[in-house]
This record gives sequence, structure tokens and C-alpha cells, in this order.
Amino acid sequence: MFVSKFWTLLLALVIAAMLAIIMLGKDVINRERVENATVLLYKEMTKADVALKLHARKRLDALLSVSVDPDIRKFLFVASSGPDRAAKIRDTLLGTLRKRNADLGTFRGDLLLTLDVSGNAICQVGHTERQHGHNLAGFPAVDAALRGYLRDDVWKIGNDVFLIAARPVIEQGRYVGALVHAMKITDQLATELSPSMQLAFFSGNVMIAVGTPGEIGEDKAQGALIAKPLDKVIGSTKFTKDGYSEVKRIESPEKQFLAVYSRIRGEAADNDVGFALITPISFMSSSAEIYENAGSQDVDALPYGWLIVGVILIALFGGAWNYIEGERPITKLLENIVALEKSDPKDQLNIYRFKRRIRKVAKAINGLMDYKIKSLIENTDSASKSIDSILATHDNVRKSSASFKFAEPAAEDIPPPPPAEPSSESAPLDAAPAESKGEREVAPTPPKAPPAPAMNQSPAGSKPGIPPKTPPGIPPKTPPAGVSAGLTEEQDYFREIYDEFVALKKKLGESVAQLTFDRFLGTLKKNRDTLMARYDCKQVKFQVYEKDGKASLRATPIKG
Repeated sequence: MFVSKFWTLLLALVIAAMLAIIMLGKDVINRERVENATVLLYKEMTKADVALKLHARKRLDALLSVSVDPDIRKFLFVASSGPDRAAKIRDTLLGTLRKRNADLGTFRGDLLLTLDVSGNAICQVGHTERQHGHNLAGFPAVDAALRGYLRDDVWKIGNDVFLIAARPVIEQGRYVGALVHAMKITDQLATELSPSMQLAFFSGNVMIAVGTPGEIGEDKAQGALIAKPLDKVIGSTKFTKDGYSEVKRIESPEKQFLAVYSRIRGEAADNDVGFALITPISFMSSSAEIYENAGSQDVDALPYGWLIVGVILIALFGGAWNYIEGERPITKLLENIVALEKSDPKDQLNIYRFKRRIRKVAKAINGLMDYKIKSLIENTDSASKSIDSILATHDNVRKSSASFKFAEPAAEDIPPPPPAEPSSESAPLDAAPAESKGEREVAPTPPKAPPAPAMNQSPAGSKPGIPPKTPPGIPPKTPPAGVSAGLTEEQDYFREIYDEFVALKKKLGESVAQLTFDRFLGTLKKNRDTLMARYDCKQVKFQVYEKDGKASLRATPIKG
């Protein structure tokens, strides 16, 4: 069984290795998905920065048409002469400014205002229209524009965040003021800035705009879900130092997302304004998804021929070893056990024909056979066996109801038989011979021995101490005097007992088919010798009688 066990262990290790590979494959795939999504998020973060700059450049270019408008240049030239002159032209400038802003189309500003050379607002359209008189000097973008530079910035005005573009206005060869163009950050603007990945803007821990790219559709993360980690992100060391966070995993009941948070560039960054990029991610929940996600091209690329050959070889090899070490030894053991049925009862299995565990089984069978035979011999040799049990057939099936009993249960204090009656014509059997006195010896005549007391329970209907009555026509038989009597007389005596026993059994309707004289004779002699040795007697009388409607034998030891 060693090779079979080794083969089974090898298969178990192979299967365990395959399962480990599949399980590790799931983890590797999930990790690769996270890594790929992380790389993509950081790339998109850079692209978002670039998109904001390009958008600012487009707004500055669009603002050029407003800054070169003759009426606006003239109005700003007049307004730069003094505040009183600016008040006179404000209404006319407001109409012109409103018209030019509408002409910008998609870049129409939510806020468009004109500044004089000191940074004072002359008029503005859009957000809080008609406000004027406030000074914007000090903002880096405004100061740069008044000095003749193009600048973009991000401002937080109230609860809103605006993208700013500032451009100088030149008239008669000198700077006469500046234009400030602002676009409010909205969901639509967030979608336009990042068409391939979801972009969202936040101010503090509040989301102010959430984009919805068309490629994402139902995988859009809601603003509340995106804002959940903002408190930890803004307070983190990495966000404060590097301006962006690590990739965060955010989960909804239906979907999982990865997000990265970045501080926006400009004045609004000091007010914790920034943007987040979010991408959905799908993790493998079980190894079975490897097969579910496999495409038809992957299935077609499998080496089916080698797989089939490998399965067949493994099955054949395993089956061969199973037969060699399993089925064949058991079959051989069964054949040897069947062969024992026709062999001598003393034969046993040859354990050296078998190996390992089968040899242990054969040894155990031999031990069991030894135990059974020993028990059978001990039971057969018991002195209290009944005649019909001793004379039973080999299958130990009871063929008659005859029983063989000693007189009374064997007791050590059994009373001796009464002495023989003396005769006037002969001397007692124990008298000394008269040969020494010179007298003619008369051979003593064997006395008539009285019946011995019953040594077992009397048959039903008899009185204690009185021998049971024999059936009519079957008088009690007295054995030949002494065990040294001639073999012929002894043989005749046992023949008579046998005939009487058979006759009584036939009379009572019992079967005598299995009761042979040789078996009967051997049993009588064996029990006679046992009694003579046990009670130190000279003779044993056998008596045939009927008990409970069945033929029985009684053995009585006789002394004298």
C-alpha cells in the first residue's frame, strides 16, 4: 500500500497546489487591479491639472476679443482719468460688456468685470451685476494683469468656487485697466474637464461639483460617498506636504471605488479647495470568477490534447497501483481462505504469502481459528458431555435426545457402595487364600452384589435411594467381574447395552441413524475408565432406562 499512499499523497499535494495557485491568482489579480487603477488615477490627476491650465488658456484667448473692443478700451481710457468720469460712462460700458460676454459662447463668464488702473471695479456683469467701487488690488492675478501680464487663478467667493482669467486692456500705448473673467465650477464643468474619469471638486469637506463622464454611466460615485474620507485626507501629512493623498478605497452597497484627492492650484487652495478623481473597481470575490471572466479566445487556447492525455495517464497509473497493492492481495487472501474449506482442519493460512497489512489480517484469522479449535477440543473433552452430544455429527446438529449421566453429581464425599453379602459356600472376596494352610482352595463364587445407591436424581415417580425401574423386557445388566475380564465377555456386555439402548430408542420413536456401535463403544469405555479412576472402583454398571420419554444411560461405579 506504500506506493498507493504515496500516489494519493502526491495527488493531494497537486490538488492543494492547484487550489493555492487559484486562490493566489485571485489575490494577485485583485492586487494588480488596484495597482493599475492607482497608476491610472495618478495619471488622471496630472491630466486634470493640465486640463485646468488649458481651460484657463482658452478663457484668456476668448477674453482677447473683449479686451480689444474699441468701446471698452475707450471707456476704460476715460475712466482712468478719474472717478467722476467713470460714473458718467458706467451705464454705457455695462451694456457693451454684457453684449461681449454673451458673444463668448461656451466661455461666457459667470462673472465679467472691468478694473481701472488702480484695481477699482468700474462695472461688472453676471454674478452680483452692477456692483462697483470695490478694489481687487492685491490679488496676484489682478496685480499681474494691471502690469500687463496674462494670469489665471481659482477664487472662492462665498460658498462658490470660480476659475479666474485676468487680461490687461491697452489704449493709446498704455495700460488703462484690466478685465477679470470668472467661470463657476459646476457639475457640467467637471464633466467637461475629465471626459474619461469621474472628476469632483470639494471645498473643505463639502462637495461642490461632481462630474459624470459618459463612459462610467451607472458606476458614478455619489457626492456623499466621495466626501466621506475628506476629513482624514485634508488633515493627513501627505496631503499637506505633497498636495495630494494616497489612493483611498470607498465602498457603496453596490460598488467599490478607488479615489485620489488633490489640492487645487491657486488662491482657493488656502481654503482647502481641491478636486478628486474616482474610478470604479471590481474585485474578485471567489476563484471561480477566473473561469467566468475567461473569454472564448482563452478557452480556445487551452491545450486540450495534453490535458486529456494527462488525465488518462493519471487514471491508469492510479488504477494500476490500486489493483497491485489493493485488489490483488485481497483476492489472493480470499482464494486461500476458500481453499481451507477443503483442507485438513489443522491447516492454516501461510502468512508469508502476504505482505504488510494483508499479512496482519491473515495472522489474525489464524489466531481466531486456533482459539475456536481450542475451545471446541476443551468442550469435547469435558467429562460431563452427554452421549448424544458426543455422538453428534460433525456439524454438531443434535440427532437424538440420549444423555449420559454419572450416578449423582460428582462429590468427593460420595458414600461407598454397601459390602457384598457373604455366602456359606464361599469365602468373602477379601478373605486370605487358604493355600498356606494346605487346604484345597475353593474358588469363591462372586457374590450377588446389592444394588448401589443412586448417585443422581432418581427418575420421576421413584423413591429416593431406590434405583429407577427399568423398562419391561430390559433387565439391569451387570458387567463382567472386574475390568480384567476377557475381551470377548466385555465386548459382549457392551454389545448388549448397545442393543438395549437402540431397542429403547426405536421403541420411543427416536432416530438411531447416526448411532454406530463403534462410537457407542468408545464413549462407554472412555466414561468407564474415567469413573474407575475417579472412584477407585473395580466395576462400572451401565443401565438403560427411559427418562422424560427418551432413552438414557446411567453409569454406576461398583466397589467389591
